[in-house]
Amino acid sequence: MATKNLAVNNRLSKQESDLGFLGIGAGGSGKLALQSAIEQHQAAANPFPFYTAAIDTDRRDFDTFDFAIDIAPMQEDVSALKKNPERYGPACRVIAERYPELLNSETLGQGARTHRIITQAAFELFDKRIIEGLQKTIHSLLEIGQFRRIMPVILASLGGGTGSAAVILLQYFFMESTRKSQIVLGLEPEIVLRPTAFVVDAYAHALQQRDNTTRDRILANIYASRTELAELEKRGMGHQYFFHLGLGNTAGAIFSTIEQVCKANGLVAWEWMANYPLFKSYAVNNLDFNKETGRYDGDDVPENHFGPEEFPGDAECIDK
Repeated sequence: MATKNLAVNNRLSKQESDLGFLGIGAGGSGKLALQSAIEQHQAAANPFPFYTAAIDTDRRDFDTFDFAIDIAPMQEDVSALKKNPERYGPACRVIAERYPELLNSETLGQGARTHRIITQAAFELFDKRIIEGLQKTIHSLLEIGQFRRIMPVILASLGGGTGSAAVILLQYFFMESTRKSQIVLGLEPEIVLRPTAFVVDAYAHALQQRDNTTRDRILANIYASRTELAELEKRGMGHQYFFHLGLGNTAGAIFSTIEQVCKANGLVAWEWMANYPLFKSYAVNNLDFNKETGRYDGDDVPENHFGPEEFPGDAECIDK
C-alpha cells in the first residue's frame, strides 16, 4: 500500500551517501515518533537519504509516510483464520481458540488495543505482505541515491499491543535467513544492516492509568518485549543498537503525555541518524560501555523506583 510521498518528494536530485536510512514506525506510538522525525528531516532540508514506512494494525493515519504496510485484519481474514487457524501459526491458533472476542468485527482495523497477540497473529496472517512491503521500501530507498548500506531504524513503544510485538517480529524478519533472503531479493544480502530500534518504555504512562487492567497489560507488554529481546540476543539475532526512552528522573517521566514522549523519541532517532558517523566513531572506538553503565542502579525500573509494596510483580501483571 503506497502512500503520499512527503518525505522523499522534496528532494531535487539523487543523494550520494555511504548509508541510507529506512525509518519504520511500528504501531500508533511508532507512527507518532516517525512523524516527528519526518518533520525534523524536512526542516533540515533532507540532509541524508531517508525513506519512511509505517506498519500497524490500525489502518488510520498512514498518509504521512512514504509507504504503508497495513496488517489490520479484515472480516474475510478473520473468517479464514477461524476456519483453519492451524494453517497460519501458533498465535492464530491461540487467538481463535482462547480469545475469539479479540476478533470482534466492530474493532477490526482499529489497532491491537494493548493485546500483543493480535499483532502476533497479524504477522502470521500477512507474512507475505510484510516481506513484500519491506522489499519494496528497500528498493524505493535505493532509488533515492547510490549508497552501500541500508540501516533500518524501528520506532515503537513497548507498552502498546502493536509496537511491542512488531519491534521484535520485524527484527526477526530482517534476521531470519529465509525471510531476509526474500526481503533483499535481487540485492547483495549485506546491503541491509542489522536494524536499530528507538522505543518508549511507557512505565509512567502505565502507572497513570486508572484502570488496573489497562495498566497491567501495558506493563506486561513491556516485560514480554524485554524477555523476547533477550531471547533474540541469545540467538544472535539482536538489534545493532537498542535505545530506550523511559523514566527520566526520580519524580517520574520528563514528559506528561505519551504524545510528547513519542515526539521526543522521533527527534532523538533523527538526531542519531543525522550524526551516525560521529556516533559510530565514538561508540566503536572510544566508548567503554562497562564503565558508562557501571553506575546504573536501576532507579528507572518501576519496582525499584516505587518499591515492591506499591508495584505489582511480573507474575501478577501477566496473570491478569
